[in-house]
Amino acid sequence: MNIRQFNRYIIYLISLFIISLGASISIKANLGTSPLICLPYVSSEIVKLSVGTVCFIFNFIFVFIQIILLRKDFEKRQLLQIIVGIVFSFFIDFSLSLIGFIHPVDYISQLLVLFLSCIVCAFGVLLEIKTEVVYLPPDGAIVAISKILKKEFGKVKPFVDTTLVIISVSLSFIFLGYLTGVREGTVISALIIGPLVRILKKYLEKYIDALI
Repeated sequence: MNIRQFNRYIIYLISLFIISLGASISIKANLGTSPLICLPYVSSEIVKLSVGTVCFIFNFIFVFIQIILLRKDFEKRQLLQIIVGIVFSFFIDFSLSLIGFIHPVDYISQLLVLFLSCIVCAFGVLLEIKTEVVYLPPDGAIVAISKILKKEFGKVKPFVDTTLVIISVSLSFIFLGYLTGVREGTVISALIIGPLVRILKKYLEKYIDALI
């Protein structure tokens, strides 16, 4: 393994942690979790398991969706997403414990924390995509949809995120009888993370390419 391959795997591992950190920060903003984590978060409230544990379950579902959509074009190496899902699920619970000190006290500070979570998530997603190791299962599903529709990842992601939000809202009302984990912050995240990925790619791509 040469130095560039080593860098690629290290950056990929870092990207998983950064994405999990961004998702965890969105929880602390308390304006509704990011689309990446809203469905696992709502489901965790329903089944009374940790967010990381429920994330792991949904990762299996996202991999299955990719297999259905891509069929023979599904790369066997992408089955490693299952292992990646285990690591990411651990990172979610771990990062939540790391940022326990974040407690926004007013709406403005909540919005600032929310925007921080969006930027962190977008940066992590960019690193993940550029390393081209193994997709995080939710992103792998979006990539699969992008291939089917022949559309850019950043343009498809907002629509997929919005769908996840709608499902989360439905489950929340059906099983809990009230709305949790989904607020204006969830909608904001769904709309801007995709475009943020494109913006960060424009300015940071050459530096990332130099490392990998």
